[in-house]
Amino acid sequence: MVRKTVNISEDLIKELKVYARKESRDFSSALRHILRIGLLALQNPELTAREIMDILEAKAELEEGLIEEFTLEDI
Repeated sequence: MVRKTVNISEDLIKELKVYARKESRDFSSALRHILRIGLLALQNPELTAREIMDILEAKAELEEGLIEEFTLEDI
């Protein structure tokens, strides 16, 4: 992992701390998560942040074998 120094406003740090606590994450993992969602939102402006998070959750569940991929042949 690469370490970089980034200047972040105190207000944004407070918001990130609250988000981290609500999501049961440490500050660094919350920041990485939010950055990932933000970058994906920029790359996919037609999707909401909630839709992006739902897609990532479904992808993780699929990779862990908790769900199976649905196809039209399953109907």
